[in-house]
Amino acid sequence: MRRIALFLFPLLLLACSKDKEQPRVQLKVNYTSGFYKGCFRIVVKDSATQDVLDDQTVSPNRARDEAGEGAFVNVGVFQREGWSKKVQATVSAHEFSCDKDTEGLLKGKQVGDAATVELDFPGEGLGATRDLTFTTPDPDHDGYLSAANGGTDCDDTDEMRNPSQQEICDDKDNNCAGGVDEGLPKVPMFRDGDGDGVGGEAIQHCVPAEGVRGYATVGGDCKDDDADIAPGKADICDDKDNNCNGDTDENDDKKWYLDNDGDGVPEGPAHVVRCTSPGPKYMKYPSGPPFDCDDADARRAPNKQELCDGIDNNCASDNGVAIDETFPTKGSSCAQGCGTIQCASETSVACNAPEPDLYYQDQDGDGDGVATVIPDVNPKIVCQGELPPASGYALGQDGDCDDRDSARSSIQAELCDGIDNNCSNGVADEPASCGGTLKQVASHHLSSDNQQWNTVSVHASGYPVWVAGENGKLAVRRSASAKFESFSFGDPATPAPTDGSLAIRPNNCGDIDWRVSWMDSSGRVFLGGASGTLAVHNGTADPCALGGTGQSAVVTGLVGFGTTGDPVLYVTDSTGRIFRWILGGAVTELEDNAVNYYGLHGLREEFLLAVGGTTGSGSGQRFRSYAVTPGGAATPTSGVHSSNVEGNARAVWMGTDNKACAVGENGAVWRWNGGTPWTRVEPPGGPVTSSFSSVVMRYDAENAQNPLNEHCYMVDSSTNGRLRRLTPSGTWGSGPDLQTNARLHDLAIAPTGDVWVVGEGGRVFHYPEP
Repeated sequence: MRRIALFLFPLLLLACSKDKEQPRVQLKVNYTSGFYKGCFRIVVKDSATQDVLDDQTVSPNRARDEAGEGAFVNVGVFQREGWSKKVQATVSAHEFSCDKDTEGLLKGKQVGDAATVELDFPGEGLGATRDLTFTTPDPDHDGYLSAANGGTDCDDTDEMRNPSQQEICDDKDNNCAGGVDEGLPKVPMFRDGDGDGVGGEAIQHCVPAEGVRGYATVGGDCKDDDADIAPGKADICDDKDNNCNGDTDENDDKKWYLDNDGDGVPEGPAHVVRCTSPGPKYMKYPSGPPFDCDDADARRAPNKQELCDGIDNNCASDNGVAIDETFPTKGSSCAQGCGTIQCASETSVACNAPEPDLYYQDQDGDGDGVATVIPDVNPKIVCQGELPPASGYALGQDGDCDDRDSARSSIQAELCDGIDNNCSNGVADEPASCGGTLKQVASHHLSSDNQQWNTVSVHASGYPVWVAGENGKLAVRRSASAKFESFSFGDPATPAPTDGSLAIRPNNCGDIDWRVSWMDSSGRVFLGGASGTLAVHNGTADPCALGGTGQSAVVTGLVGFGTTGDPVLYVTDSTGRIFRWILGGAVTELEDNAVNYYGLHGLREEFLLAVGGTTGSGSGQRFRSYAVTPGGAATPTSGVHSSNVEGNARAVWMGTDNKACAVGENGAVWRWNGGTPWTRVEPPGGPVTSSFSSVVMRYDAENAQNPLNEHCYMVDSSTNGRLRRLTPSGTWGSGPDLQTNARLHDLAIAPTGDVWVVGEGGRVFHYPEP
């Protein structure tokens, strides 16, 4: 049999002739893409004799197909020398591959009809190309076509199922022999319908191949169509018996509670039972009660911290009790009753009112009260915004050591006055810079026990100071460092002074019992005494000028006016007369009345105060004021006093135009505040029977804040005479302390603070005396 050469293009083989190209034709075999493992058979016959010239196979060009260049193969037919120019080519498609059996036949079944074409060789070179097309769909690319397409593949979607496959245990007809897993040994197994590794139904089955699902060697699955259910499974909340123990969701909290206010505690006890949340406001609450007492208010829940806000935050209240209970002081009184403790923030409380003003009893009006507690009386609690007490109280001061004495308090600066002004435990005048204390003056001319000093006058500057008394006694001290000089009648010249005092002066004013005195701005002393005698001594070698009222009565009052030149003086006597005394002129009587005068004082010529008393029917103290026309008449007005005391008023002193004090016999003391009424003051230390002999009201016109302003100093004529001080509030002050064993008759106080007291036995006391 003659053969021709078949070649797959693009390979070209040339004939042996060197002069011309060997004649050939080309077949283009087209097929369905994906037919990678099949085979094409090409049989070439002589068109005239039908002799088979060649029988060849060719496989599909997989590389070209997968590259997207087209599903075809080219076959070239070359004419051999001496062959006919016409041949017949028959092409058929076969399954499986181009392998042949022992008889040389293709193993794969032919699919579809073969295609035959007539080929004409050209004289030389390449002739016409003939296209042949075969329908060979092979979706699983295993080289086998489905029966519908003339093949033997029993499942053209599974490359593991075709006639060339070996049967394995996978529940498939792998070899397309019409059986499943045929011939394979079987063992006891369980059908695992849900693929969870645990079977349900017990069966006999071959051992599944690797990757085959649906069978298990372990049984017991109570629901083999649900992979979430099998023995040994963890129980989850899904409304299933996951572990096949007969219970559903036995370990899961399926209760959902509504937490409407989102505070983490539901209203309960109502709940919804399910695995998934019913909505965004639902929550798990495994702890159970207590539930929210108010699920509409996120500020209230049993687990909340109790805040100070008037709300039962922790749901502990019972009918309104136990609200804000962690703030036990809330609502209690504070600011000493002016407020209540209220919430200041959510975590703190504070009083809703400021501390009140505390007013302490201040009877002496010095701005410092006492600390002694008297319910509803002292201290006075005045809430902010309320009116303070009308009077008698000091704001915020309670350190007064003597609330009867306006010269003593814890807020008072210490002064040179012999008084413990600043309440320093009774220590007066600290620091010790006042130059001395209140004590008896030691001087040669004051040493006679038979001397009785009845009156003392002091210059506004503090010196000189004159003392006068019984039997014409008269002495002067010109400065703090000087000794007293004597102008006394009858004092012996020997022995001579040994204390540095000057010898007695001879120019005395006679043997007169001097009762009153007054000093003018030049230092002259004016004297009044027994039998209406008046005198003037200038403290020099000049003789004493003597005169009188022209009456036999004792001069009991003497006061002068004028700061330059000769003063104008007014005089009273014990029979009720009042006189005007002009130096160098006559003494003029201005009035005579039934009052026995014992005291006279004034701050200006136009207004005078006189005190005394009457005897017999209607006896008692008398108080008169005089409106004086300088150089003219003196018009009296009788004063009114609160009650009579047996005896007479003995002395009077004005501190201001409308302030005065008067003293008298049997412990009588009065104050006057202008007008006509005189008010009696209770005597110090209970009933006092001794008679007060003199009084002075202090007033520092240059310093209205002086704590001693309007204080009245007085002495008494008892055998244990004392110096006493009456405060403006009518209480008795402490200090300066002077208690003697002699009768005291008069005192004088200079604006400088110098205090002079005179009495019997030649006693003269001075503050401050070194």
